[in-house]
Amino acid sequence: MALSRLAELHGVATSYSPSPDRVVPAAESAVVAALAALGVDASGPEAVRTALEEAEAGQAARLLPPTVVLRSAAPSADPRTAPELAALPRAPGSA
Repeated sequence: MALSRLAELHGVATSYSPSPDRVVPAAESAVVAALAALGVDASGPEAVRTALEEAEAGQAARLLPPTVVLRSAAPSADPRTAPELAALPRAPGSA
């Protein structure tokens, strides 16, 4: 259960569907390997608990869930100077 929740928080699938009417659970070792590739230690029960606590704390600290913002603009509009974007904070190192 904890490994599944940890995988969910990191966007790692715990099952796959090879056909429309069949769902196959992913091997635990594959989920652990996918998490390791993302820099998450899930090598044992204690590591999973620790990583899950950190991921859930990070999730709780977010002001908003991950969000995609789309806007419509005239073809000639420069998206870097659009007035509706002027109030948004800039990422470090961006112009």
